Amino acid sequence: MVISEKFYNEYLLVANELFKKDFLNIGIGSISLKLKADKMLINKKNRIISENDFTLLVNILRENMQWEEATDDIKIHSEIYKTYSNIKAIVNIFPKNVMSYAQKYNTTEFIPTDFMGKNTLGKIPIISIKNSQEWEETSEFIISKALKESNIVIIRGFGVFIKSRDIREILKLAIILENSAYILLNS
Repeated sequence: MVISEKFYNEYLLVANELFKKDFLNIGIGSISLKLKADKMLINKKNRIISENDFTLLVNILRENMQWEEATDDIKIHSEIYKTYSNIKAIVNIFPKNVMSYAQKYNTTEFIPTDFMGKNTLGKIPIISIKNSQEWEETSEFIISKALKESNIVIIRGFGVFIKSRDIREILKLAIILENSAYILLNS
């Protein structure tokens, strides 16, 4: 399958911006773009954006040998795409202020107080990993279910998943979320 240069460049642009903000790095986070009902572009395991072989084209619907080269989050991305057919892009990022907020406050929701956060994000669920073995076996279903009510879910100590129909929208949401967390932590 040939990937349109426009889509590929958009993917790399967003990945690069997330990398610059230290939300996405080697072994931290993941980014994917759905190209067809059964195909997605996803980052490879232990790669950084500047490497030529950062991405991999894989089948969404069935696990195969290529999945072994992909980020460890591939099952989660696949499940989200299968559950929400209109979604075109997904990230798992590790924004420091959001993660600090989730660790500091024992709450089940992130509620921004700033204008942009309130109007753009609304309430965001925060979920906790209670049992690491159960998490390893069912994380894709837990995250996919949590994304039913919101395009964003915060997993305490693990990361933030964002889904969208537009890969640039994901970048916007990630930045607003991190800024809102900074404001909450410092006000």
